[in-house]
Amino acid sequence: MFLQKYAAVIFFIFSFCIVGQLFAQDNLQDPIHKFNEKEFIVSLQKLKPKEFARLFARQYSQDSTKSKLSVAYIKNMMISSEDLETQFWGYNSLAKWERNKMNLEPSIAYLDSTYTIAKTLNNDDLIMSSLINKGVYYYDFGFYKKAMEYYLEVLKIAKKADNRARQLAVMQNIALLKLEVNDRKGAIKLLEESLKIVENEKTLNFNYIHVNIYIALSKANIGIENYEKAASYCYKGIELSEKFNDKGASVYFYNFLGEIANSNGNYEEANNYLDKAVEITKRDENTLIQLPLIKLNKAKMHYFQKNYNVAIEILLDIESREKLNGTDIIYLEEVYVLLAKSYKEINDTENSLKYYEKASEIYKENDKIQESLSAEIIKKYDLETLKEELDQSQEDSKRTKYVLYISAFLTIGIIVSLIFFYKNREKNNQRKFAEILKNLEREKNEIAEKINTTEPASIVIEVKEKAETNIAQEVKEVEILDETKERLLKKLQNFETKELFLSKNSSLNEVAKKLKTNTSYLSKLVNAHKGKSFTAYITDLRVNYAIRRLKEDKKFRSYTIDSIAREIGFNRSESFSRAFKNKTGLYPSYYVKNLDNQNVE
Repeated sequence: MFLQKYAAVIFFIFSFCIVGQLFAQDNLQDPIHKFNEKEFIVSLQKLKPKEFARLFARQYSQDSTKSKLSVAYIKNMMISSEDLETQFWGYNSLAKWERNKMNLEPSIAYLDSTYTIAKTLNNDDLIMSSLINKGVYYYDFGFYKKAMEYYLEVLKIAKKADNRARQLAVMQNIALLKLEVNDRKGAIKLLEESLKIVENEKTLNFNYIHVNIYIALSKANIGIENYEKAASYCYKGIELSEKFNDKGASVYFYNFLGEIANSNGNYEEANNYLDKAVEITKRDENTLIQLPLIKLNKAKMHYFQKNYNVAIEILLDIESREKLNGTDIIYLEEVYVLLAKSYKEINDTENSLKYYEKASEIYKENDKIQESLSAEIIKKYDLETLKEELDQSQEDSKRTKYVLYISAFLTIGIIVSLIFFYKNREKNNQRKFAEILKNLEREKNEIAEKINTTEPASIVIEVKEKAETNIAQEVKEVEILDETKERLLKKLQNFETKELFLSKNSSLNEVAKKLKTNTSYLSKLVNAHKGKSFTAYITDLRVNYAIRRLKEDKKFRSYTIDSIAREIGFNRSESFSRAFKNKTGLYPSYYVKNLDNQNVE
């Protein structure tokens, strides 16, 4: 027993010594692997200011220790330097640092300092760098008009200096602004022209611009629902951005692919792409500015899958973070609409109404921004471009005076033509608006007469089309027995009266099931008695309903166009706007605005 106790004590002492030795070795090895702050600061001092700014943006800001030391180095060494160019790149780095933290005001203040220094140095390249960064930062935070002003200023300097890289960068940014005012075709045209230049360039390095053009083209094609083309640009963009380690660009492309998968109903695929985007933002602080948009697509995915509470949680997180940052981001309208719809689905009426009202307020503000920006682009960019082309023609011509007169005449003529065009368009729009109201009143009286005489006719408001007569006689190929036909017509009348066409489940197959008939009979019946395809029939019913309800329901007019579209069965606001325009000649936003202006009740 004594020997056993003695052996146990010896074993304990031996073990303690071994552990102590291992611990001591760890302590000795730790300083070797520890990050050496002094060496890092010395390495910063060896870098040229521009190279430091590049590394700070791409590497140092991703590491909390390095970023802290780098910011201290900028404040203590760079911006206090006697060398103005060193000061410039110091302030430039601080501006990016604040922007990545979603602090617009201090980032712009730092860019003001870079601009002052660049002007003192009389360095066009540094001046353009300051101005284009201002434009980009204002764009990121939703201040599009300000962004446009800075882009145009850079474009003027770049053309004068024949700096093609800067010209392409600005053209791409202006294309993004065109997207924000729904001029998608104009944006795509501008971007495709830029892409051709970049792809044919052999001497200059346009990799950064090349990737950004892919970003803009992906976004533009998503806007016009050309998902296949958008996805192809995303794949090309991912390949190029990974080749040059541009993680910020990869975030855009994965987010876009998630949005495309959402729209196509491929939710598992959407989740995978969005998770990839989120993972990059975790590793690279420079990409955090994209996180709210990724979360918005995540929320949409959960909404479509009927996970309403999860969608609400994500959307509230987006809202709280934007409030914290004190920014007024244009996509908050979409956040509020989705919140309202999600609350509605879980029968929380109070919160649903609250967020519909918030969405309505932002919609009005965004509408003003888009209108002012649209006019700004026409007045400044399109006319400036035309004027410069005419000026160039003047310089190249031998008969300078003759070209000058022609240029001046054409410029004035185009400005007058634009003014005339907008006035004439407004006049035509007012005429169309008056015609809609007149037809509504006439149809209202006709409906009253039909009710009084109990005619079993379909009560459908038609805005642009004349009454269709003798259609049944003209379509001889319909072979449905009279009794069956009458029964189906009554069911179809009931379908219209109960406004069942407002359901999103109003495909030919779904409606045929509801009416207890087959798709062939129903399609032929609609073709014969309505004079249109089944899809056109449903679309017309929805648009007619919107025309009538918008006139009669002031609360309904306060909804966003997206909310109105989804309320009446459309999946996307673009589809509704296009159908409304085809039917009436006006966009729904114009119709709503004029109803409000005339205080129609």
